[in-house]
Amino acid sequence: LTESLSVAGAAERDINGYFNEYNLNLNPLYSFMFRNSHLSLYLKSYQSKIIDTGTISQFEIGDTGIFFDFTFMIRPREQYSLPFFHGDALKALPGVDGALYMDFYSFENTMDLDAFFGQNVELIERAMKLAAPYWKHEGFGELTAHLDEYKSPYRFEILEPEKVAEDERAEYFKTVRECFNLYSNAYLNSLKAHEADESLEDAALNSAEINGFVDILYEHDIAVRMGKMIFPEEDFDRYFLEGFWGVR
Repeated sequence: LTESLSVAGAAERDINGYFNEYNLNLNPLYSFMFRNSHLSLYLKSYQSKIIDTGTISQFEIGDTGIFFDFTFMIRPREQYSLPFFHGDALKALPGVDGALYMDFYSFENTMDLDAFFGQNVELIERAMKLAAPYWKHEGFGELTAHLDEYKSPYRFEILEPEKVAEDERAEYFKTVRECFNLYSNAYLNSLKAHEADESLEDAALNSAEINGFVDILYEHDIAVRMGKMIFPEEDFDRYFLEGFWGVR
């Protein structure tokens, strides 16, 4: 995704410098949970003429090379009434299923998704077909019920298969990568196609809408609750609000 954002003309945001080589020292409970004394945070955030914030965040357990979460988001500047792209690729921890969740979120005044994607919807449909063997049927969307009003018909949720041979597991991760690339390419291609659809008329409303969306996440998201317990108090808002979402 970083390469795709660079190709799209996006430049790194200044916040990246603050989180360069950033480590989180864990309390005894989380040290036991992760079997390590610290987590390493990797955050890269970008912006361009049309992209207000495009961010990738990932955590490594100590310096082990084991990563357990990859979160991404691309949202347009406030003068564009276009959907934004957000998701998580979760690697399994004890008691947690590996998964990939992705969606294109919209507000009331956002451009219709069919008009936004045009022929790029074929990439999304291809990804959904590839993902069919791993599709999450039971409990689909339940973890993010607080975001239901913003979700799209293209919401994507798959789960890593349990108790399968290594070649089957490798096939799953290959599918994760292919589907992520198809969704992100569909979004970035469509975003570029609407670069001229700039209007200040709804800018204030769009800004208020994205802030409201992030407020809902801040109040209800499980990852936020965990983050507040792991990050130093002064740094969590800097990471989540300023760094990842680019608000405040």
